[in-house]
Amino acid sequence: MANHSIEEWFQLYEKDITSFLIYYTGSIDVEDLVQETFLVAIKKMPLFKGNSHPKTWLISIARNHVIDQYRRAKIWKRLRHLVYQEQMLLNELEEGIIASQETIELHRAICLLNPRYKEIVILRGILELPSKEVSEIVKSNVNQVNVMFHRSLKRLKEILVEEGYADDGDGKITRNSERPS
Repeated sequence: MANHSIEEWFQLYEKDITSFLIYYTGSIDVEDLVQETFLVAIKKMPLFKGNSHPKTWLISIARNHVIDQYRRAKIWKRLRHLVYQEQMLLNELEEGIIASQETIELHRAICLLNPRYKEIVILRGILELPSKEVSEIVKSNVNQVNVMFHRSLKRLKEILVEEGYADDGDGKITRNSERPS
């Protein structure tokens, strides 16, 4: 593959990679991670065989890079406690990445999911990647991805109901203040 492909991929997929990293890390400061993802991709471009979609390959690189970084820095413990550092999360969210209250609450609820469910919700639900691509990224089979996605959405719904949202029975979740009387 020629080097110009990375430039094209950057134009096409940079926003998806950035979005994935924001949700995956819980931080809005992901510019360095995005750059590092594309630098790794440039170095590994000769190894890319085209068996998967370029976006899938790039998200896999981003995911693996973050995991390596967390292992080296032993940040996993801090990630578990991130949910309890509500003030820090609110400060980041107030900086403009996530503007609406509902989105903030959804983000908090996603952060409460176990890491595997969180990953699946981000990839399938937010980035809207097909199950096949998600299965390649998380190194699982398509059926497992679909089951995990269903279970993670069910758990996410439970969390939102615990947070004061109402389930209307048709699969829609609404704020209790928005429910018709």
